[in-house]
Amino acid sequence: MSPKDYFTWLLDHTTVIAMDDPHLESFKQLSSEGLIQLRIIPATGCEKFAEHLYTKINTFLKEETEGRVSVVRVEFMEHSKNTAIYE
Repeated sequence: MSPKDYFTWLLDHTTVIAMDDPHLESFKQLSSEGLIQLRIIPATGCEKFAEHLYTKINTFLKEETEGRVSVVRVEFMEHSKNTAIYE
């Protein structure tokens, strides 16, 4: 999957939850009924989402550039009062 396709798959009109969400089974049920497009990642929250994106983007870049390019920093902004930076 290309980086663009991955981020579209992950973020475009989806519900993203953590693996340890106490309502995981309810979300899975909603997904199986076609009511949501569920994406499960290791952890959520602004800081953890920034870390997840950092890791994914680095993986794509290192593969595409044969290790010549890597991410230095990712800033994720939920809204103007909730921002996280991962370096």
